[in-house]
Amino acid sequence: MNSDQLFKDRARVLDEDLAGRASTAGADALLMQVVSLERVPARRRLLLSPGRALLGVAAAAAAVAVIAPAMLSDSTISIAPQPSTSVSVTAEPTAQQILLAAAVAVEKAPASGDYWRTATINQWMLTDPTRSYVLEGRRSAEVWLAKRPDLPSWRMRQDLGVKPATPRDEAAWRAAGAPTTWRYPKDMKTENLFSVPSRPLEAAAGERTGERLHWKTVGDLAGKSLTWKEMPAIPGEPETLRSYLEERIGRLELAGSGMDVEEARAYILIRNCVDIISTLPASPETRASAYRVLASLPGIRAEEEMTDPLGRPGQVLSYQEEIEPGVFSKVQLVVDPGTGLLLAEVRTNTTKLANGRQAELRLSTSYQAIGWTNERPEPPTHRN
Repeated sequence: MNSDQLFKDRARVLDEDLAGRASTAGADALLMQVVSLERVPARRRLLLSPGRALLGVAAAAAAVAVIAPAMLSDSTISIAPQPSTSVSVTAEPTAQQILLAAAVAVEKAPASGDYWRTATINQWMLTDPTRSYVLEGRRSAEVWLAKRPDLPSWRMRQDLGVKPATPRDEAAWRAAGAPTTWRYPKDMKTENLFSVPSRPLEAAAGERTGERLHWKTVGDLAGKSLTWKEMPAIPGEPETLRSYLEERIGRLELAGSGMDVEEARAYILIRNCVDIISTLPASPETRASAYRVLASLPGIRAEEEMTDPLGRPGQVLSYQEEIEPGVFSKVQLVVDPGTGLLLAEVRTNTTKLANGRQAELRLSTSYQAIGWTNERPEPPTHRN
């Protein structure tokens, strides 16, 4: 079976199963055949060993960036789970089945519009400067990338405030005098933290701000900026997309990163696929192929269904990355296979407080909207 026929058969059986027209046994048999045959070409394989990966710059920056509130419109794709169209190939779907089902679904997404829009809520946890309790903060962001140069592109951001993460942390916070501002020393060690803020944290929400973006650039891939003119060059077929990404990743200088180079490349490949699915204005075919590349990679496993930080149920895929030498963070991707949309990305780590208590820290990005729209942004009065 050649690759073209393989992907056609997979799309057909999953389309039929999503519509309830294929028998579970028949769908399962063909899907298992597809999964068993769909393998990485022998020319090169990037392996992701348990617990080893390169911490992306975006993941670290997300812990301290100031971001802004989402404004949903009826014409933008709003991310809400669709349980009636979820795959029922097996009682406990595998990672490959979840990813392949998402690939089929996302191919049906709108392929054009005046703006590519993403709306996110970022939630993070961090110890206070004395490591006595855990704080939880929320930020929101909305990015409108205009496809035409005559339209303005915008990023709107807002810090939504900081508070103690749990009742136990609230008690410790009150014992410390219930501060409303936290300043972190410049030389504070991360010590299992995702990052340390470079500016004071505030309990109160900040002002919503808007920033005009340069039209030419639409994002980054493998450490280099992408422009609108370069977007059509991103392949829409799984094998060619993987080769394209591996070639870009191969240009990166990773020898001095302190990580095994092949393992670092393996994580970057996962990261790039997630970026294509969630933030870059790629075609539906390219986004579907990114899911299919993920389905072919080792190190990604399925977990039980869970609700994301915004309370939406989804299928969970997980892997691990190293955030510091010998310190590992669990990464969970919450996906709705019925729409093919990424609901959230959640990183979990543990740290030790000053009193010896082990505390769980989470860093998450929840996607409220991803996709094309003909609506127009509504920038705030305060603009940078």
